[in-house]
Amino acid sequence: MASFSGLVLKVRSRGGVHLRQEIQDIASAGRLSPPAPMPAAFILCKIPLPEVSREGAEMTRILCVSFAAFAFIAHLSTAWAAESKEITKQRQAAQRERQLEKNERAKGINEATRAFREYVRDLKTDYQAQTRELDTEFELRRVELKAEHDASIAGAESEYQAKIMGLFMNPQAEFTEQAIEQMQNEGKAYADAIFALKRQSAEALHRESMALEERKNALLTERDQMAMEEASALGLTASYSPILATPTGDGLTKSEELWNKREKKEVKKLEERNAKTVAEFRNGKKLRDWDIENLNEDFKLTWDEKAEVHALDSQQIFYNALFMQAAQGKQVDQQGYMSKLAELNKQKKLIRIEYKKVRDKNRIKRREEKKKLLAAN
Repeated sequence: MASFSGLVLKVRSRGGVHLRQEIQDIASAGRLSPPAPMPAAFILCKIPLPEVSREGAEMTRILCVSFAAFAFIAHLSTAWAAESKEITKQRQAAQRERQLEKNERAKGINEATRAFREYVRDLKTDYQAQTRELDTEFELRRVELKAEHDASIAGAESEYQAKIMGLFMNPQAEFTEQAIEQMQNEGKAYADAIFALKRQSAEALHRESMALEERKNALLTERDQMAMEEASALGLTASYSPILATPTGDGLTKSEELWNKREKKEVKKLEERNAKTVAEFRNGKKLRDWDIENLNEDFKLTWDEKAEVHALDSQQIFYNALFMQAAQGKQVDQQGYMSKLAELNKQKKLIRIEYKKVRDKNRIKRREEKKKLLAAN
């Protein structure tokens, strides 16, 4: 069966005088089947044509071919328009469905977040009451321990003061270089003993404090586990699949491509928001463990500094006592001891500067460590 394209080729290859008979023969034989309704240009081609000159026939042929081509293109355009309208309807329907699904997802997340916050509010209230009880028990225990330690230290300090006074108030004492060195060594021994008692007392209280922190940590870890189980049941720890547009017709439109791009970003933001909602409970234990480690480090740093300063303080106390003797008319090298006291003060300042530098560095490092801990979900 002849097609319009075949007809056009034949029309172009024959002379004008044979055009009318050619078309009529094809149509009468049933070999031409244009889509209904038949284009007007083909109806024109069936009109009996009078005998014309060669130039007229050529012109007629060109006009007929042009009409036929125009009719064919117009017919296809109508079909394409119908198909495009149907695809547009399908895309619009798909867009409405995606938007509805997206709205349902947002509603579900908001409801889950609200329910989770109500749950953890009650949960935290319950466990706060329990941790307060532990704090109260510790405070009472610390009062007793501190009273015992203070009493022990007070007795040692009294002995130390009596010893110092005995060394310097002895009217028979001679302040030779050898005698002063001996008195200094004896005084230092008493001062070191008192410092050791103070450090032991502080360490005992610190152990009690860390034991309290460990008990609270265990209690709060139990709370965190319950909170995370609830978050999981509500879907707040799950990953979301993006609601993407799929190709319809000849592919994705620009707006559909933009939708997919935005949707992928939005899913990431939703998961980040949920992570923030549960962050306190997901990161709770590792942060508390980290805090306990820092408390132990800070305690050691504090008493290392005190130990260095104490060694200088004991010397300063001794030299101050010598000045008292000078005020009573005893022969001592005041100028020499003044220089030593100035040097002791300088060293103490340098020690404090050095330890302050260590603490400042620790603060900066810990700030970055905490960020890494919170980021490692």
